[in-house]
Amino acid sequence: MKNAVYIVILILITILTVSFATLFFTVQNFKMELNIDNMTNVDNNIKFTFNEPKKPIILVHDVSPIYLKELKEIVNIINRNNYQNRTFLFIIVNHANKYNIENYPNFVKYLQFLEKEGYHLEYHAYNHIGGEYNCNKTVAEKKLNESFKILNDCGIDTKKIKYFIPPRYKISKDSEEVFLNKNISIIMDYYLLKKDNNSMEKIIITNKEYTWYMPKNLVKITELLAISDYKTSQHQFYLSIHPKAVNYGGGLEFLNYFLNTTKN
Repeated sequence: MKNAVYIVILILITILTVSFATLFFTVQNFKMELNIDNMTNVDNNIKFTFNEPKKPIILVHDVSPIYLKELKEIVNIINRNNYQNRTFLFIIVNHANKYNIENYPNFVKYLQFLEKEGYHLEYHAYNHIGGEYNCNKTVAEKKLNESFKILNDCGIDTKKIKYFIPPRYKISKDSEEVFLNKNISIIMDYYLLKKDNNSMEKIIITNKEYTWYMPKNLVKITELLAISDYKTSQHQFYLSIHPKAVNYGGGLEFLNYFLNTTKN
């Protein structure tokens, strides 16, 4: 038994060491290759921006009526640590073509209440089936228009929507154009796309998710890794979480620790 414990500890230490080394050399390579700290030149109408790290932003994916119970548990942790104004809720309007938010008035009222408390209501998907926005312009416009009609009919003002996370981080160039033309920025796994006059600005970010069905016995080591990632990040730090996944095992315990540690 003792040998097994020692082996597990050794493996975790090795993983942590490799993560530190990878992060260090990645940052150094960026600086060497770019020879800048803030911005590169425009290339093919894309401008790259590298921001200094700020207080973390929380991205809650898959906000859907099916996860209302889990969402309330997440909100309790966020409220406890006063992170309401830095939390963005990404809504699926007709999850799996079964959970249209128009049919769940209590869910909609809860979202409207959260918005009044400082949470930001954003857009994630129409049905979240596959990479639904990895499509042509016609399909993208149709899905987005249908989604915004549902949201507006529910009393959620789509004019306030500023951000979109593509399901599974898959998106076509056509779909990028559709969202950017509406001045909706697109958050991806390591960068953010936004419209900048007649060009597209690509902002490098740190977007991490640690709580994908995290076992309780990995909470402490993950806490150390996450705080290290945050403190050494050269960019705006985003913490992504998914309802149900973060509610499993030690996910909420980790979330509470991370928010409490970084809130000041």
